[in-house]
Amino acid sequence: MISVHGATVSVTNTALILQPTPLTAALTGAGGERRIPVADIEKAAVVREPDSWDGGVVELLLAGEPAAAEVAFGPGDEEGPAELLSLLDAARHGAAPDQAAPAGKAGIPGFSFVGFDVETANQRWGSICQIGLVRIVDGEETERATWLCTPPPGLDDFDPFNLSIHGITAEGVAGQPRFGDLVERFTEFVGDLPVVAHNAQFDASALRDACLASGRDVPPVLFACTLAQTRASRLDVRNHKLPTLAEHFGVPLEAHHDAGADAAACAGIMVELARAAGHEGSLMSFVHDTGFALGSVTAERVTPVLRDRSGAARALQAGAARGASTSAVAEAVAAPRGSNQEGKKPSRGPAPWQSVATPDTVPEPNPDADLNAPLYGQNVTLTGEFEPYDKGTLWAGIAEQGATVGKNVTKKTTLLVAGEWATMTSKEKRARELMEKGQDIEIWPAEKLLDALGLAEHPPF
Repeated sequence: MISVHGATVSVTNTALILQPTPLTAALTGAGGERRIPVADIEKAAVVREPDSWDGGVVELLLAGEPAAAEVAFGPGDEEGPAELLSLLDAARHGAAPDQAAPAGKAGIPGFSFVGFDVETANQRWGSICQIGLVRIVDGEETERATWLCTPPPGLDDFDPFNLSIHGITAEGVAGQPRFGDLVERFTEFVGDLPVVAHNAQFDASALRDACLASGRDVPPVLFACTLAQTRASRLDVRNHKLPTLAEHFGVPLEAHHDAGADAAACAGIMVELARAAGHEGSLMSFVHDTGFALGSVTAERVTPVLRDRSGAARALQAGAARGASTSAVAEAVAAPRGSNQEGKKPSRGPAPWQSVATPDTVPEPNPDADLNAPLYGQNVTLTGEFEPYDKGTLWAGIAEQGATVGKNVTKKTTLLVAGEWATMTSKEKRARELMEKGQDIEIWPAEKLLDALGLAEHPPF
């Protein structure tokens, strides 16, 4: 399928199918799709070459028809006319698809990105042992890649817990490239597209951590998150886990916790979200329209996907995107505000991101808690934002499981849960300093805490 002026075109072995976009149909009163049998197309030729001002036109001479049919392309679409001729040539030789996409499942013009997922060898986020990538162009999958790899040096222990989830072993990746050797392939596959992951803060942070641990440059990337998008969509689902969402949208999930399969399912979910909203255009515009700003990965930081109530971050991203590459936009929007002023502390992000309110009263651990509860005996500190949950609710759930709640990271802390925030928080920095000194501290993403508390199963709406 390719995009043309006011429509999409699909070519099968038997027909060229013109489907007007919803906007064109509403403005012109055009009916449904038009099918032109490939056998009736006697000749197809470009009769007007495209340029920056005028779109190209492909003329179709039809058997038994006095007037030729024309397919018009938008200005600047220099590849579209040649692509259509190539598709028609493939159809004449029986090399096109036998069927077009089912009704309601056609692509989305301009909606292009790369689905992304990683699996890790242990609890360190940078211990990547598998990468999955799925390229989506105009709302349709065009290419898929899955790579096993040995994790970066120092992060290459395989934890039995992680093994129980994905089944990838040290022996299974023996002889595979090191993660650092795949960074260039990752960059080439993604190109100038944003990426989409489920609970994307984890995958984005894993990418950055693994690059730094491997001594490789961190590729600047913009990203969106299907977990954030689906939670905001208020779907009628029991939870927002990837298998549940894939089932809800009718998206295949071939093997959960295989990075390639998860990336494909995540990509399909994002496409279905956009399709359900009647969206046309870029991933950035879709994310912005739903009130979020895209996250970004740079060497300095991972900026998460966050609600942008003021619109400042969205305006910054949209403005930076005009005529710039995705990597350039990622670098621009991740630059700390005020960082060009000597001695000024960088802000955390757009204006409305205020510090997250901390309750005054810390609940005591439940003395009768189940000894097998996931948090029993832990000393837990929260940092960042956990929308739509407030810290009081989370603290109560943590204490109910027999854990001690700490307001700050101390030498007693055993678990830090990192919610969304524009930069690494001071608490996380302190936790990592203590970890380097030998203190046994785990750092969990917010989703893992919600699972442990049973809140992921029962979203508060």
